[in-house]
Amino acid sequence: MKTGKHLAMLAVCLVVLWASRFGPYTCGSLPAFTGETGSSWLAIAANGLFLVLLMYLPVYDFIALLTYKLGWELKFDPLVVYEGEFSTNPVSTKTRRVLYAVDIAVVGFFLVPLWTKAAYCG
Repeated sequence: MKTGKHLAMLAVCLVVLWASRFGPYTCGSLPAFTGETGSSWLAIAANGLFLVLLMYLPVYDFIALLTYKLGWELKFDPLVVYEGEFSTNPVSTKTRRVLYAVDIAVVGFFLVPLWTKAAYCG
């Protein structure tokens, strides 16, 4: 089922990239995001890849939770972030939840407008 979760995660990320064109960010309201983003394919690919990479962990764990809640899997199996050395503990659940909130905020307030500017306003 891990392959299915990875494919579902990729599909959700691609839907977010596609649906961003219908979001509240219009080309006229994004003048601050003019930095190095142009209409080149490199800027579009870099912004899209960075957006997918930052969404990877929260979306994968959401899909893992969803498959567990729907009964498709017997246990909740989140993605392991960092197990650490043998003498250290892995990242705690509380820390992960805080990092998920920060991750989603960065994606929503910075990366989606940057992607929209590069992909649709170039």
